[in-house]
Amino acid sequence: MSEVAVRKSPIGGLGVFTLEALQAGQAVREFKLEREITPESPLRLDRGERPEHCPLIDGHFHLVGIPDRYFNHSCDPNVYLRFGANRIDVVARRDIEAGSELTLDYLINNPGGDSWPCHCGALRCRGETAHSFFTLQKELQREYYSLLAPWFLERYAEELKQLTAEPAA
Repeated sequence: MSEVAVRKSPIGGLGVFTLEALQAGQAVREFKLEREITPESPLRLDRGERPEHCPLIDGHFHLVGIPDRYFNHSCDPNVYLRFGANRIDVVARRDIEAGSELTLDYLINNPGGDSWPCHCGALRCRGETAHSFFTLQKELQREYYSLLAPWFLERYAEELKQLTAEPAA
């Protein structure tokens, strides 16, 4: 796996940066989840745990570990999360130069949530994150379809049918 560092980000706050060049399709690192957030195991705000560090994965909120909680959003991300049987890998979507910030599109595998202004700086920045995968333009949904997690494909199969249907003649 590749070496990464947490540094100040031009996108905002802190970000995750690669210390070496990466090739498209390369697994960068294993994405770490600390624990599921439940009533018995709530967030500990006094320890810096925040709701924005807790993505919904297969119907459950999980606290993301460090450094992975510092991956910033981009409307043209250079990495994505690949879900396996017992792990989640961060994978390069394209070749990435050493020293580059690694970014995710927070809407991949996102069935719904908040939206906020986006300042990612990508040429195709949408200006806001939008609310869910399903509010993205259909062209972008089709682009991201192969990146969706098995649990997302299964849970939202009905909503996703339109993306795989043959175009009408």
